[in-house]
Amino acid sequence: MATRDVPAKYQAAMNQMMTSEKEVAKCPMPTQDVVLNLKNRAKAITTAAYGPENPKLPNTAYWKKKADTWDVSVEDAKKSVCGNCAAFNVQDSIKQCIAKGIGNEADPWGTIRLADLGYCEIFDFKCAASRTCDAWVTGGPNDGSGDSEESMDTELEGGVEE
Repeated sequence: MATRDVPAKYQAAMNQMMTSEKEVAKCPMPTQDVVLNLKNRAKAITTAAYGPENPKLPNTAYWKKKADTWDVSVEDAKKSVCGNCAAFNVQDSIKQCIAKGIGNEADPWGTIRLADLGYCEIFDFKCAASRTCDAWVTGGPNDGSGDSEESMDTELEGGVEE
């Protein structure tokens, strides 16, 4: 029986459907539970000024405050975003978890691409690359390519897991 290639537009859906239950069981709970994800994101907003709310807007006051907090220029503050934070996990395995959690009510892979989603290992929630917070750490994102680096322990202080 001949095999054929899966069209690229269906590959992400195929990967999601082929994810085993064992692999899903390894997913951080906030990727599967929207209420827990929102609770953890709220903690990042209140304790570490996660934002800005809409990164496509100028957000002048937000970035000025962030620059003052970090004692850098506004231009430099705008360069320190989740997308280049060491705690921003963008490994394929975490993106599979995020897609599984979004489910088929929406286009999970389109949502991940559009929002440039990853997973914050400090506050344990789905995070947009264009935002930032006071807990930003240089050296990211965590794409799994580091030699001896392991992903940060999601049980550490910061996340609200139940």
